[in-house]
Amino acid sequence: MRLKKHFVLLGVFLSLAGIVYGYTQYNLTRYSVYYASHMPRKKEAKPELIMALENLDWIDKVNTENVRFDKEDNKSIYIKKNSYFTYSIYGYGKGYYMGINKTNGAYFYNTDSTGKFVTYSSLVENKNEEPLERKTIQKIENLLVPATRDIIEVQKRPTINLQKLFNQRYMSRFN
Repeated sequence: MRLKKHFVLLGVFLSLAGIVYGYTQYNLTRYSVYYASHMPRKKEAKPELIMALENLDWIDKVNTENVRFDKEDNKSIYIKKNSYFTYSIYGYGKGYYMGINKTNGAYFYNTDSTGKFVTYSSLVENKNEEPLERKTIQKIENLLVPATRDIIEVQKRPTINLQKLFNQRYMSRFN
């Protein structure tokens, strides 16, 4: 009889631990863009865009003139009319990049894991992974600022704020 009580208590404890762990993971994923917008980061890091892309199925989405989410293609964030921010494993390597379609062809601006733009390639110019000039980075930043603002504005504030836990998990990546 006493052994049965211990198994019942152990079962209740493990169930509660599972519920707490599950909710914590859900909370960190669901509100990742909100948390990313409130965390310390390197100057050129874009944790909001990276978190939005990584957790596209969980975050709140908005469709404005600056940003659009395609419900059929959950792997990209479309910015303005001719640009998109996405994650690729095949084709252009593993990582995040921004594609911009111009009248003279497509350009691909690659980032590191923090979202900082570092190189570009072009099918038209037959260029592979060349460093970006500061002027080009500034043009990309000007394109991303309104879209990022729109994504952040639509995110709800979490009922249970786990900002410290989010910062612990992602601080080394974005700072």
